[in-house]
Amino acid sequence: MDAFSNDISSQDIFKKDTSADYTLKPCIGVIGGLGPYAGLDFLRHIFANTRAVRDQDHLNCMLISCPSIIPDRTAFLLHKKEEAENPAFGMFACAQSLYAAGVRYAAVACNTAHSSRIFGRFLGMTAETLPDLRIINMLETCAAYVKTSLRDSRLGLLATAGTYQSRVYHEYFRADEGFTLLEPEPEGQEKIHTAIYSEDFGIKAHSQPVTAQAAAVVAREIRELAGRGAEAVILGCTELPLAVPVPERFPIPLLDPAFLTARKLIALIAPEKLCQIN
Repeated sequence: MDAFSNDISSQDIFKKDTSADYTLKPCIGVIGGLGPYAGLDFLRHIFANTRAVRDQDHLNCMLISCPSIIPDRTAFLLHKKEEAENPAFGMFACAQSLYAAGVRYAAVACNTAHSSRIFGRFLGMTAETLPDLRIINMLETCAAYVKTSLRDSRLGLLATAGTYQSRVYHEYFRADEGFTLLEPEPEGQEKIHTAIYSEDFGIKAHSQPVTAQAAAVVAREIRELAGRGAEAVILGCTELPLAVPVPERFPIPLLDPAFLTARKLIALIAPEKLCQIN
C-alpha cells in the first residue's frame, strides 16, 4: 500500500494553502560576490541592525552572489580593459534577477565598483530597464553620514588600488566642502592592496578567518593615518572590515560604508525596525 494512501494524497501534501499570503513583503537586495564574503558581511549588517525578537520580525532579504560573471573591478580600472569586460554588465544581470524576485531597493557590496566608469554604466542600464529599482550608493551614504552625524573633516581612506586611482571617494568628500582625504603613502597603499589580494595571506583568499598578517597590515595603516591627523578612517573596501572585528580598539572611529548602507536600506524599507546606534 502506498504510504500516502491512508488519509491524504500526495497532491494534498504539496497543495498550496490558499488561505495564507505568500506574497513577499518589501525586500532588500544585495549584489554580492565582489567578493563573496563581503556580500555575506553586508547581509549580516542588515540582520544585526534590525529590531527583531523572532524570525518573522526580520526583513526579507535576497543576496545574489555571482562572482563568475563580474570581473575584478580593480583589474578593469587599472589595466584599461575593453568596455566589454566592464563589471557593470554582470552587476546588471544580478540586478535583473533581484528585480524579477521582487526587490525594489538594493546595494552593490563593493566600494571599487562605485567608480564612475563602472557604476555610471550600471546605473544607466538599471534606469533604462528597471526604473523603479532604487540602487543605494554606498559612498554617497557614507558621505551623508559624515556630513550630518560625524562632522569630521580630516578623513583617512584605506582602499584598493583601483579605488585610489579612480579617486571616486574624492567625488563625495570634496576639498571645496572642507574635507581632506588622507591616503597612505604609496608604500602603504601597496601594502593594503596586497593585504586584500595576496593569494598567500590576503583577505580575498583567506576570509574566514582573516590571517593575522593581513589584519596586522590593516591595523598598522589605520594607526599610521591616525598619527597623521585623521579624525576617522574610512574602510573603503568591503573586505577590510573583515580584518577589523573590534573597531573600538583603535584611537579614532572607523567608518564602514557597507554598515551605513545596510542601515539606510532598513530605514527605507521599515524605519520602525532600525536599531539605534549606541
